[in-house]
Amino acid sequence: MTHVSLSEVLFEVVRGKAISRTLTNVFWKGRAVCSGRILDVGGGGHASHYRFLDVDKNASIKVVDVIPRVGTDFVLDITSERVPLPDGSQDFIFMFNILEHIFEHKEVLTEAHRLLAPRGTLLGTIPFLINVHPDPHDYVRFTKEALSRIFEESGFSVEIIEPIGRGPFLAGYEQLDMLIWNPLHLLFLPIVWCLDGLLAFLRPKRDFRAQFPLAYNFIVKRIV
Repeated sequence: MTHVSLSEVLFEVVRGKAISRTLTNVFWKGRAVCSGRILDVGGGGHASHYRFLDVDKNASIKVVDVIPRVGTDFVLDITSERVPLPDGSQDFIFMFNILEHIFEHKEVLTEAHRLLAPRGTLLGTIPFLINVHPDPHDYVRFTKEALSRIFEESGFSVEIIEPIGRGPFLAGYEQLDMLIWNPLHLLFLPIVWCLDGLLAFLRPKRDFRAQFPLAYNFIVKRIV
């Protein structure tokens, strides 16, 4: 379990980052060194998680997206088109906040499996208890159990699927995030944070983080 301090979260949310995005980002600090050839699915190379990921400065990063954003190398629909890269050519594939926007998730994971080198790593994030956010669509939410099965059926071994959150109070507060003026988080968020801490103290046998996840971060590897 990744320890996240309240001060660290407050610093990010006052800057305008959603609580769920902040918690998922902090998870990646010191988590994995990403080097070699990297394919970023839908990320663009400028998303906030890049400030937390340990990406080697000599890594070669290519971006594939269905929308022609700045910095995109391959503009195509990965659910029905092949990325023009050789089989087994990528050391890492990023899928941050992408799978919920794709209905044909099995096709995407099949393509990721093709592109990854043996024991290559797929890592990313998928939201759970957050608002519907089309980009251009928003299709699904998966539990940890469902994610494990989907990855395994697509030829991956699961290393980590970690629920991101703190408890029911933060899960409820997240739903109001977009309505709260950023500086007001300095007042309200510590109260919510402490309420979940108190609940965890009173019910130590309950895993409230797993019961009320805002998102899941995952690290899976292609089976040789």
